[in-house]
Amino acid sequence: MMSRSGRSPERTPKKGRKVPPALPPKSIKGIDLHLHAGQERDVPMKQLVQSFVDRGISFLGLLDHSELYEMGDEALRAEHGQVVYPSSTQGLISFYREVDGMKHAFRGTASIYSGLEVGEWDILRVSRDFILDPDFVGCHMNTSCHDPNYRHYENASCGGHLARRARELLGICRPVAKPAVLFHPFHRRLQELRALIQTQGNLADEELFTKEDAATFIDGVDFEGLYVELNFGDLYTAATHPDLLKLLRRTCLTFKHLGLGFSLGSDYHKTPQQFRDPTELVESLGLGLKDFSLAYDLADQE
Repeated sequence: MMSRSGRSPERTPKKGRKVPPALPPKSIKGIDLHLHAGQERDVPMKQLVQSFVDRGISFLGLLDHSELYEMGDEALRAEHGQVVYPSSTQGLISFYREVDGMKHAFRGTASIYSGLEVGEWDILRVSRDFILDPDFVGCHMNTSCHDPNYRHYENASCGGHLARRARELLGICRPVAKPAVLFHPFHRRLQELRALIQTQGNLADEELFTKEDAATFIDGVDFEGLYVELNFGDLYTAATHPDLLKLLRRTCLTFKHLGLGFSLGSDYHKTPQQFRDPTELVESLGLGLKDFSLAYDLADQE
């Protein structure tokens, strides 16, 4: 029997790892569970974390992309100009261990968790060794179900596509008792809808997530241990037009009524020059602090 977070209640902590007492989130602004802190970071991890904590953002998920540990060092250096950790399973484990160090370094000041972002086409082939150590695992969602000219086009409804990825992600997360997160699930669709507004001036009868999508999603997925991310990129894309914000609100409320938990994350890949507070936008969608249950479930598991 799994808890709401997807962890088995009887699971014992890893030997030699003393997890600092959890500090539950105090505000919407204080949560960022999608901060890239590995191969692409521009400053040492402790400096990166401190910059967030200094601004009251103290419930943090530090993560990295799984593919960056599958490329080999030379390919990684060619793409990013640096190798922070070896591009290997051991390199990823080293990343997780440094995150563990941050948990201890910021004891009593911040709650810090490790995560992994797996590409949606890599879910079924990602190494099991990659997902044993992080506190949560997420799927990078970027498929278009509407634009056949898009390089990641998939001929499926939004609901069918989301259900398929959710099942695949839960399929690898549940055996190792990890919370499963759908990262930025509406990113591509929001981009398409914004382009539609720019070309025709309105959205006509378009929806972000239709009733049929919701029905397909409900029928296709057991939601236990699954969370939907509200990503800063999606938030601020929707904020560019009131009709987009209305569609995102409708979809968020649909998910909330279905009983799905939410996560919240900036998706920063570098130290931001300007820290943004999403509170007002999040509340305009009908969501409050308690709706971001991944944060509470991560705190409860310790």
